[in-house]
Amino acid sequence: MKVVGLDLAGNPKNDTGFCIMEVADDRKHVSTSIVHSDPEIIEKLKEIKPELVAIDAPLTYSGTNRRCDDELREYGALPVTLRGMETLAKRGSMLAEKLRDNGMEFIEVFSTATAKILGFYDRREMMMQKNLIASGIKGSVDERILSKDELDAIFAAITACLHLSEKTVAVGEGDNRIITPQV
Repeated sequence: MKVVGLDLAGNPKNDTGFCIMEVADDRKHVSTSIVHSDPEIIEKLKEIKPELVAIDAPLTYSGTNRRCDDELREYGALPVTLRGMETLAKRGSMLAEKLRDNGMEFIEVFSTATAKILGFYDRREMMMQKNLIASGIKGSVDERILSKDELDAIFAAITACLHLSEKTVAVGEGDNRIITPQV
């Protein structure tokens, strides 16, 4: 199984975490990097051909709060009507449309909720990275210190793997759904 996790930035000038996760025979290998523009993201996805792309960003925007964000507030979800979140939601919506146009399968995720639900979360990023290493994940995670964006991309990719294994639940309704690990 090959999936991609994206921790999308609201502004293309800022860092977007990008994680390719490959799972074979219970071995999980991640390769992380930083990307910026939507064309760069689309090109990388076309090259990789993942089964699923999990995006940590709102992928719909109507100018009003979404039920899924309210339901995940206990994990730190913010309403899409906040200024920074509105920018992110608009970019996420446009990226979702481009992925649809290219025939790519994708889901909306919330990396912090995944980290908390699975017991990896720690306010200290280095501790989260150590928790990932302790779980047996190999690759970029055990080769160098990762940025918060890369760590969030890994949690997005983990959610994608769980989703393909039917171990997730959808929070929200209709097109406004966030996929989280099943508890």
